[in-house]
Amino acid sequence: MLLFIRVFLVLYGLIAIATGFMGTTTAYDPAAVDPMTDNNHRYVAAIWMATSLAFFYVAWNPSETALFRFLMIAVFFGGIVRTAALIHYPPTPFIIFGILIELIPTALMLWFHTKLLNAGSL
Repeated sequence: MLLFIRVFLVLYGLIAIATGFMGTTTAYDPAAVDPMTDNNHRYVAAIWMATSLAFFYVAWNPSETALFRFLMIAVFFGGIVRTAALIHYPPTPFIIFGILIELIPTALMLWFHTKLLNAGSL
């Protein structure tokens, strides 16, 4: 169970770095977006990229319960919001995969982590 948790925490950290880096370094296209929206997207991308540090930290320190639960709940809520947004556009396989990666492993990890805590294994 702990290996599953650590693997997915590192995976989430890598995803956070990659998506945050892409969002912060993308070229500005004034025809596609106004400056304020571009600025907000870059800000959120930088926060997401910085969040990768928390994923990596918790992967090596799984006993940090509050931080672990915050990260899992945040990713889970993100998956719920992305699912709700599907009423505005048709889902693609990539979007469905992203949503499933946000909903299923996080719920399993919260459950596994709680079991490990209750067993005194963390």
